[in-house]
Amino acid sequence: MNRGDCAILKLRSVCHADLLLRPVFTNVGEGVHGIPYERWTRVLCLGILCLLCSCAAYPDSRANTWCNPTDGTRFVWVPAGSFTAQVPAERTDPNEPEKTASQQVTFDQGFWLGRTEVTVGQFRRFVHQTGHVTDAEKAGHRFTWRSPGFKQGPDHPVVYVSYGDALSYAKWAGVDLPTDAEWLYACRAGTTTTYYWGDEVDDRYVWHRRSTNGTGTRPVARTRPNAWGLYDTVGNAWEYCKVCEKCFALRGASWTRCPKYRTRHGTFTSDLLAEAVSPRLNRCDHSSKYQPYPWDDDRGFRCVKRAGPQGE
Repeated sequence: MNRGDCAILKLRSVCHADLLLRPVFTNVGEGVHGIPYERWTRVLCLGILCLLCSCAAYPDSRANTWCNPTDGTRFVWVPAGSFTAQVPAERTDPNEPEKTASQQVTFDQGFWLGRTEVTVGQFRRFVHQTGHVTDAEKAGHRFTWRSPGFKQGPDHPVVYVSYGDALSYAKWAGVDLPTDAEWLYACRAGTTTTYYWGDEVDDRYVWHRRSTNGTGTRPVARTRPNAWGLYDTVGNAWEYCKVCEKCFALRGASWTRCPKYRTRHGTFTSDLLAEAVSPRLNRCDHSSKYQPYPWDDDRGFRCVKRAGPQGE
């Protein structure tokens, strides 16, 4: 953050402090407890300034959360560790996509993952600042992120974005899309149960077809988070992830060169109880592999910020 940015924040904090204090003082000239109004304003101003500047601080793994100053996304720290990944056999046998094999994945370094999926409001800021036109808009599609066919507010997960749109957003925000392994490890949050909250369906943790009657997304962070503070890793929107063909065999790598991708976890269109699709659609280890063309009303994304060699 440069001095110009801080000056703007200081001005905003003074304005906010004045707005907050004026209703408290019946007579501005009298002050409270003998302390003049102007001094109360300065004290409150400092507090507000600290809150505003906290979003501009560079990520520090000693803290549990970090706010990206570019788009306002809150990130949570995912600690280093290991988990057992269920690797789809579709990589070698497309005729048996449900068959899986277990492999151990280890992360020698932790990383930051978006607390929620990227929202409509955040994506709108990106479009406003960059002039980005999504692939669906370029194709003249009937539905787009602006009008997905159901009602959305600024705090809903953005949908009708392609993998390329998601990558463009991440580049603008100075972050990246998570790899398949990073996403799955963070979703499970150290658990080994069917779902990250247990073995039984619990609507307090997931937004799916039975919750919505298939009518659309829900504002982010309305269900309960997993143990690491991540919301909507199951339900709401599918999330784009990078896929490296060898990523499950690597240890502690960044895995940033991944030309292919897949989407992770069930969505508001998935039915947890439907025998036709099975509960797998809303488990962390469920995925669906797409080519980098489609967009749809249930596809969104969240971003990752990887730690540097000095824990940056």
